[in-house]
Amino acid sequence: MSQLALFDSPPASDDVLAGHGSLDADSEQLLRAFGNHRLAQGAHPRSAAREVSQLRAVVREADMGGQPMTLRAMLTDSALIARVLCEPSAMIARSTGRTRLLAVQRCIQIIGRSLGRDPATDLATLDTHLPARRSSGWHRTGTLVAGTAGRRRRPSPTLDATDLRRIVDAAGTGSGTHASRDRALVALHCFSGLRPEEIVRLRWEDLSTELTVSGHVGLTATVERSGRRVSLLLPGPASDMVKSLAGAAGGAIETWSGPVFSARGAPSRPLSYRAARDVLQDACRRAGLPTMDSTALRSACAHWLRSQGLSDHEVAAVLGLARVRSVDRLLQHHAALDAQRTVREWLER
Repeated sequence: MSQLALFDSPPASDDVLAGHGSLDADSEQLLRAFGNHRLAQGAHPRSAAREVSQLRAVVREADMGGQPMTLRAMLTDSALIARVLCEPSAMIARSTGRTRLLAVQRCIQIIGRSLGRDPATDLATLDTHLPARRSSGWHRTGTLVAGTAGRRRRPSPTLDATDLRRIVDAAGTGSGTHASRDRALVALHCFSGLRPEEIVRLRWEDLSTELTVSGHVGLTATVERSGRRVSLLLPGPASDMVKSLAGAAGGAIETWSGPVFSARGAPSRPLSYRAARDVLQDACRRAGLPTMDSTALRSACAHWLRSQGLSDHEVAAVLGLARVRSVDRLLQHHAALDAQRTVREWLER
């Protein structure tokens, strides 16, 4: 799931501000204005995207009696906003509740005046409707919203290279172009540093064989991150599947143009993020594993790269990580398991 920079930075692209379950046209226009303003303020694109997404969720939660709510109408009803923030229809994490509150407050400040509202008055009114406790410090107001401290989902298992290969093998069962497409799609999720949103946007023109800064010659994928073009080496399992996909379509990588992963029956239309996620989830189920998120897959890939003899700096380069310490975080669970195995082996001597 990319966390994208939304927000003077160039205006946010539709890809960044667009979301699943879009609202009415007027609400989407207001959300785009909000997102662009946040980007102009210097907010990280992913932060802006997260706030826009949570605002959509709040508007959907404010659905009254089956009648769709609009962002414009919701911003006029502080009591309704407070109810949605305190009584969501499903349990949410505390961090999500705080993000929703912050997004609503910023939306009132940024969008309210253009709607003929007084942001200061609306924020004060909202505060009166929200429960509060005694502040624990100068940086806290004591405002309370919904959210629990516990995990909202069970922790994913710690995967190794064997698990990754099982997932890839379980994808795209059968033969044909679509089976090759699904296997290549899942292989890039499991054995590359590409983010899910980058994978679905990948085009044949972005692929080339070249010498990377790490000194390796191989298939690379060029993507845009933080306003600059970055070339990432695709490890063998991923590059092999991409080459097989090009061969199944009847040519070499250099002969193709357009989306690498296209929708069924529409070669010129890229596969949607949701459809790509469904392919990955189906492969995980076929492999006998729960649905895995991108972080768990990237952690397993980092562990596999280390097992191939790569240094932490080389692993970071392959995965496109800006800091080597990010590799340490990815490998925390693997390091703990390795330590447990070492201790057990020592005790069993």
